[in-house]
Amino acid sequence: MELNTPADAPLQRHMRFTVPAADVEAHYKESLRHKAKHARLPGFRPGKVPMPVVERQFGRDALLEAFDELINEHYANALRSHELRPVARPEVNVEQGAPGQDLIFTAVVEVYPEFTPQTPSALLTRKVVEITDEDVERTLTVMRQQRQDYVSVARAAQSQDRVLIDFVGKIDGEPFAGGSMDDYPVLIGAGRLLPEMENALVGMSAGEEKRIAVPFPVDYPVAELVGKTADFLVRMKDVAEPRLPELDSEFARSLGIEDGDVATLREEVRANLQREAERLSRQQLKAALLQEVLVVNSFEVPKALLAQEAERQKQGREGELSAEQYAEVEKRVRLGLILSELARQQQLRAASAKMEQALAEMAEQYEDPREFMAWYRKDRERMENLESMVLEDAVVDWLLERVTVEEQKIGFQDLIGARAATGSEG
Repeated sequence: MELNTPADAPLQRHMRFTVPAADVEAHYKESLRHKAKHARLPGFRPGKVPMPVVERQFGRDALLEAFDELINEHYANALRSHELRPVARPEVNVEQGAPGQDLIFTAVVEVYPEFTPQTPSALLTRKVVEITDEDVERTLTVMRQQRQDYVSVARAAQSQDRVLIDFVGKIDGEPFAGGSMDDYPVLIGAGRLLPEMENALVGMSAGEEKRIAVPFPVDYPVAELVGKTADFLVRMKDVAEPRLPELDSEFARSLGIEDGDVATLREEVRANLQREAERLSRQQLKAALLQEVLVVNSFEVPKALLAQEAERQKQGREGELSAEQYAEVEKRVRLGLILSELARQQQLRAASAKMEQALAEMAEQYEDPREFMAWYRKDRERMENLESMVLEDAVVDWLLERVTVEEQKIGFQDLIGARAATGSEG
């Protein structure tokens, strides 16, 4: 077997094999004998078909089967003897193959790069957050806002009010499709109406009517209305202002606090915020670490892996990836190879206890965690993804032990702001 690596493709291996005609003949004869045992031809009992008849009927198929067996056997032996790790299936080309001749074929395959991952000598920062009473109260306010209702009031409408209106619209004195509506709810400030219409609602009281001229912009989705101006007669039917629920036992029970103790609710909110802070802090530290890992590891990336990841990223999108998106693809593939090689060389594993812990944490957000965990375990691909995630965390922990990490105290709001600024993901 001849083996060489092209200068312009360092991860490609070009192999050329010559299989002696005697080996081809032996495999060919064995394939014919197998076919003879199972051949069913008119006029002959099963397994009793004469070999010349078998050869006439199945000779070509037997020869192709012999080629397949020999190609697979010699290719597999070459991978083992040269310790090659192929990225994908080889491109095989048969140069010579006929009865009585040597079988000559080539195989071109791309292999994983051989490298020793370098660990960065970096100073990283772990952000440490202590949840304050202010953080807890701010979160409780958000939770109340998510459960707010609206109460009718006897005053003029203002921003954030929910109003109920009737309107009739005409263009050049004629009604148009979709231009009229009864009992139409509008949250002022939400931007669901055109600005001229929404702004005109501010200051109107229940029972009041107003005429409003509304021009349709050039990007309006209804083509026949673009550039035209409609005259709307609007009648305000109701004005309702937002009311937050009281922070009391009823509110606490609605959030799962069985005894309605508001103090218990505050402690649960504090604990949840603390867990979220630790998750975000870990996420940001991990992102900084992996960026440093990328900086100190440079090697050729297999084109087949880049193509696979690019195709995965294009799913659900139209057109080709941008240069920036493709750079992200290259980064993801390179990082995956580094972490995988570290795990292999350091013999790191995804501990079953860690996998159970990760699955339990995922299940917490579901109404029936046990049912979710049972469903998750049924799918092999899901479990493989979980194993990869846990193994990656094991590699990150191994790396963190080899860099310098300093702690920085930071407020929870600042931590959230840092997440938004970096766009980091876990």
